[in-house]
Amino acid sequence: MVRVAGFCMDRYEAPNQPGVAPLAMRTAKDAADHCGARGKRMCTEAEWVRACQGPGGQPFPYGKTYVRGRCDDDKTWKVPNWTVLGTWPSAAAQTEAKRLYQADVSGKRTGCVSAEGVYDLAGNVAEWVIRSFPNAHNYEHVMKGCYWSGCYGGSPPGCSFVNPAHPGTFRTYEAGFRCCLTPAAAATAHGASAD
Repeated sequence: MVRVAGFCMDRYEAPNQPGVAPLAMRTAKDAADHCGARGKRMCTEAEWVRACQGPGGQPFPYGKTYVRGRCDDDKTWKVPNWTVLGTWPSAAAQTEAKRLYQADVSGKRTGCVSAEGVYDLAGNVAEWVIRSFPNAHNYEHVMKGCYWSGCYGGSPPGCSFVNPAHPGTFRTYEAGFRCCLTPAAAATAHGASAD
């Protein structure tokens, strides 16, 4: 984990291992369960934004100017079969999710790192977080960071972009997460678990 102002955050997207493909096809409940089983919790939207912007408040995790492809955000979008994906966890849905999946292994793009050492906050897989700020839908969870094909609507994958369009029960081929921890719990969990 990486110490950021007032909290700790996983250095990589779950399963938080460099060189390993990040999890996808996850709901916010999946994220909460995964983090809880490791003595951690889901990150809040405010924590995610702070980690992405760094202490200098930059618009992108790596600086002030967007650089296409510096993070895993430049792959060609594939049209999903939502009907098949909706049958998860059927074999057909798993095959379709695998066909759509294009994330890099965690940490592959070494230039896609925040000031405090958190990788892949932009691009790769979108990340479920607990909503901190009001939006058009005000679901309990939102997705941050966009994914390997950029952001919905064409915005560059930066720290401020949010996808508020889905409730936390929504399962999609590009959605993953990472975990956070409060400082008091960090010392115990950090020593007990590498993930």
